[in-house]
Amino acid sequence: MAMNGSTWRDHPFVIGGKYIALHTNPDFTHGEIVVDKVYELSHIGHSHYDAASVFTFKCLTTGDLVSWWWFDHASDELCETNFKLTT
Repeated sequence: MAMNGSTWRDHPFVIGGKYIALHTNPDFTHGEIVVDKVYELSHIGHSHYDAASVFTFKCLTTGDLVSWWWFDHASDELCETNFKLTT
């Protein structure tokens, strides 16, 4: 069962926020996340089956939708390690 629009973990992300990727394909991704490209967050969810928070972004360069999976056992610091808020 997936929880749509939210996740149980505290995180710094805001839907509609724009973020610069600090690494290419950090941890587990669906689609390609490329370092230094800007992504707009479009959805937050949680997959109980996979034990992961799922953040879906739109690449502002290509328009592609990509997702970053933050597994429940992973470090709390990974959000800030992988993405930086931009204007």
